[in-house]
Amino acid sequence: MLTAAVWLAALHGLMTQSIDAMNIKPIRRVNVSDQVFEQMKGLILSGDWEPGIRLPSENNLANLFGVSRITIRQGIHRLVALGLAITHPGEGTFIRTLCPGQSIASLMPAAYLSDDNMLSVLEYRMAIEGYTAELAAKKADAEDVNRLENILFEMEQKKGDIEGFSEADCSFHYELAVISRNPLILESYALIKSLFRSAMKNIVQKRGHSQGLFYHRVILESICAKDAENCRIQMTQHIKSTYADMVSMLPAAESFAARAGV
Repeated sequence: MLTAAVWLAALHGLMTQSIDAMNIKPIRRVNVSDQVFEQMKGLILSGDWEPGIRLPSENNLANLFGVSRITIRQGIHRLVALGLAITHPGEGTFIRTLCPGQSIASLMPAAYLSDDNMLSVLEYRMAIEGYTAELAAKKADAEDVNRLENILFEMEQKKGDIEGFSEADCSFHYELAVISRNPLILESYALIKSLFRSAMKNIVQKRGHSQGLFYHRVILESICAKDAENCRIQMTQHIKSTYADMVSMLPAAESFAARAGV
């Protein structure tokens, strides 16, 4: 007969083996820009940065956070886009008063309950990304373009890495939302970011990287040329072609095609 100690040891071994067999991935380091933004946002939401106060200069904030001025500027752009701060030329950036209902987190449950999240995300993207790209082309400055160029370069470098490529792909689209300077667009992107990332990885696995790189280059060229209309057209075509390809790869392709009109 097994003693209690032996039985517990055997059970522990089985549990350890089961846990070891899980598909656990190492935790990735959080982007420095994201860390700065999240801390800034936390200071506002906690009330440490009260409505009406003027933020220190970019140089002072860079010293306080221990990061570059560009990283601080990116964080401020995101605060402004979310409506948490406002910049007055020549005066500085000021914290805004939060309005009730400013968050649209109530949209999240419906997205998670969808039976075909990947197609739902693509349908959402077809509805919003063309105009987001158009706004980005109208509002992008030299620093915005530089960030997009860096992300596109990262995509080029990670063509053989599905995880890395899809992450950079997501970053490119999210950056367009940041550049749009529209708080509702940016917050909606932030809310579905996990779904977006999961769907993007699925797409890259099935479709490869060629089409994504092609359209991202064309979109970036349109932004550099300030051609807002072509930027919208190319982004819309990018999402539509992705949707059509994904639909054709699903078992119930005909029913999905009828639903999508493709």
